[in-house]
Amino acid sequence: MARKRRSKKFKRSSRVIDMDAARQQRLEKRQREQIEVPQEQTTTDERKMRRVRALRRKQGRKRLIVFAAAAILIVVLSVSVFDIIKLKAEEHEVLKQQEQLKAQQEQLKEDLKEADDEQNIEDQAREKLKLTKPGETVYIPGSEEPEGEGTEKTDTEDEE
Repeated sequence: MARKRRSKKFKRSSRVIDMDAARQQRLEKRQREQIEVPQEQTTTDERKMRRVRALRRKQGRKRLIVFAAAAILIVVLSVSVFDIIKLKAEEHEVLKQQEQLKAQQEQLKEDLKEADDEQNIEDQAREKLKLTKPGETVYIPGSEEPEGEGTEKTDTEDEE
């Protein structure tokens, strides 16, 4: 039951084509062409050369892939090593800072212990605040008179 219809190629013509017969003709033509190709004069040397070229192409691709993978690996490792070195330097700085802070903490603890001492409190009051105990007289060395207005010495007074 071959169905007859018009082909798109021959739409304008009035010719009717049997599609099944056209398919069969195309199939037979392709099979003839495939049979004719191996019958061409191809020597074993040419076949070997084709194989060798194909192998070389495959090996070249493999080499390229290996080289690219090695390059990527080297880049990743170098970046990682650089980061490790940077972190080690930062760690060294942090440890140094930690030691300084511990020393400062110890100094502050000692200062706190001294601040609670009564003798230290009395010394601080005398030196910084100039306080005295009741009945004490403070003498300031180097000044004979209290300083104030009109008490400046002149050269004529020193000569007398």
